[in-house]
Amino acid sequence: MNADYFRSVWDYCYWARDRLLAATEGMSEEEYAQPNGFVYGSIRGILAHALWGEAMWLTRWKGEAPTMPGESDPPTLAELKKRWGEEEAKMRAFLAGLSDGDLAADVKLRRRDGTEASWPLWQLVAHVANHTTQHRSEAAEALTLIGRSPGNLDMLFYFAEKNQG
Repeated sequence: MNADYFRSVWDYCYWARDRLLAATEGMSEEEYAQPNGFVYGSIRGILAHALWGEAMWLTRWKGEAPTMPGESDPPTLAELKKRWGEEEAKMRAFLAGLSDGDLAADVKLRRRDGTEASWPLWQLVAHVANHTTQHRSEAAEALTLIGRSPGNLDMLFYFAEKNQG
């Protein structure tokens, strides 16, 4: 596995996340928390789930015990953006320190039911990038339904933008 590949994937993840967050500009807190029929209940719930999934997995990769916040934490859009910026800095620092060899190493963790499991780190990093993609898609759909489309989030658009710069 190639560490630079995963740094690129996560750079894309944050590019796409930033497009979602830009689509929330000017959104009221009521609109942000409005029930919408999606699995996590609201735009707030979807975005909070994606944030906390990312944060929880990073703590596991670092050998720390994760905590499970509530789906409405952080309660406001401003707090979510602030916290996600903090988590992004932690993730980027972690990824910057990875070598190709680190990605091949097994990560042992305890599941919620108490059983132990082990996966190569690269599989877990890929899993979380995919997980956040799923929830970005849900958030993009929810935002589009209320007239706040984040635009195209395809990775090819990220590469096109990156290659022009």
